[in-house]
Amino acid sequence: MPDAPIDGNDGLSVDVQDDGRRLVSIRRAAADGTVRVLQHDFPDAVRHHYRPAGIDEDVLLYRGQFSYPGDQRSCEGDVRFSWRPSPSIKVRGERPASLAALHGLLSDHEDQGMWVEPGRLLVELADGVLPDQPGEPFAPRRALGESFQDERLDQELGQAHELEQVTFLVPNGWQAHDATGICDPVNLTRTWRGRAEAAGDGWTVTLDRDAAMDSGAWAELKESGGCRFTHIGRLTHADGSAFTGQEAQEALDRVRLGLNLALGRRITCALPVGWRGGRPVWSRWRSAPVDTFRSTSHLLDESVCRQQIEEVVSRVLAFTADQARREALTHAISYYLAANVDVNVDLSVAIPLSGLQLLAYFRFVTEGTHSRTRWEKLGTEAELRLLIDELRVDTSVPAHFAKLLDVQSRLARNPPARDALGLIVKMRNVVTHPTRDQPGHFSIYEWAEAGMLARYWLCLALLHAVGYQGQVAATMQAQPRMLGQVHSVPWVSASGSTMAP
Repeated sequence: MPDAPIDGNDGLSVDVQDDGRRLVSIRRAAADGTVRVLQHDFPDAVRHHYRPAGIDEDVLLYRGQFSYPGDQRSCEGDVRFSWRPSPSIKVRGERPASLAALHGLLSDHEDQGMWVEPGRLLVELADGVLPDQPGEPFAPRRALGESFQDERLDQELGQAHELEQVTFLVPNGWQAHDATGICDPVNLTRTWRGRAEAAGDGWTVTLDRDAAMDSGAWAELKESGGCRFTHIGRLTHADGSAFTGQEAQEALDRVRLGLNLALGRRITCALPVGWRGGRPVWSRWRSAPVDTFRSTSHLLDESVCRQQIEEVVSRVLAFTADQARREALTHAISYYLAANVDVNVDLSVAIPLSGLQLLAYFRFVTEGTHSRTRWEKLGTEAELRLLIDELRVDTSVPAHFAKLLDVQSRLARNPPARDALGLIVKMRNVVTHPTRDQPGHFSIYEWAEAGMLARYWLCLALLHAVGYQGQVAATMQAQPRMLGQVHSVPWVSASGSTMAP
């Protein structure tokens, strides 16, 4: 921006343009007697009712008085979201001891069956508004009385109707160098690139990176193997109409599916808070499994990550408007996540093939022209080949997959030799249908290379199912991938890898 003459004061001015944009001008004094005028039109970053904390740090949700259903005696304590040993909502507190409490303690040992329902609290809300997030945790008095802890809380607070927006937190998210600009709503001079936006099935989703997540914070998160909230989200109806908490939870579950597909690991939309008239009037305190921050995606590249996140979440929202499609996609993504982060190398072949079979059945039987009888006559490899052919994937064994080429040579009893799909199906059969005359032992490197292809194909099949048309990271090439090295999905273009602009 050009220098401007000093008029005696540094400062900030805000002007609303004819098109509704807010133009912020920031005047900074320079040592040579001029001021530098910086301008931006960035929107405010999304703010959540609960502030994120550091790596593996608890997030306080409530501190004060509460009681339990069926027990009117008041307790004092706090409620928190805790990461360790696994994500959970924890409550702790104390109250004066009584004979009734002793009787209840003894009766807790009665048989409650196989399943135990999560706990629930009764919390009074002043004027129907959520209490402010506490600044300090509850400090037990350590006096004679009844103290307790509960690590299985699933709690709704407030009235979940006529909500204008719902905000939420996203853990262990993504780095996106192409994110759009946002600014601190309290300090308009503080700006950063952190926004992604998606829309589908009448919903609009805004995902803003927390300002604290700079490059150092990302490195620390990755090296620690811990967890923290990295993004703040907002869910609204595209037409501005109100909605219920139940509708919001169903939509956020579909947003979660899109993010899990994009990242290749489990994250969630945590601690949703509903707003009405600018006031927080509803929240859901519950936890879900979360994977640590790591690179498991076959899709994302930091240079175009914002575009990829936006398209995947948008298309998943649209695709899952149909309940049958939602259920099929949910199970298929579960196979993908399990194969990516939670199995030994041999099952990293078998599990993604099961996901591919699910998608193939859904594509050609549930929504296609094949009858179930005709489908069952095809056999696993023929079923999968129909789907792989639709993806336009090259099924030859990549030249740099030396270990899988060794498998191809060993199994080539009669020409022609099996392609990569045939090899992977054959190796899967060794795991799931063992016999004495199966071909010999496969090394972990052979399993690993087969699993790489199987997981990659499952990712492509999931993206194809929801109609994705964008770019994917070049993860299957011979040399280590450079930042920005991406290519179009094969059903859109057969062109090779390119460097993202």
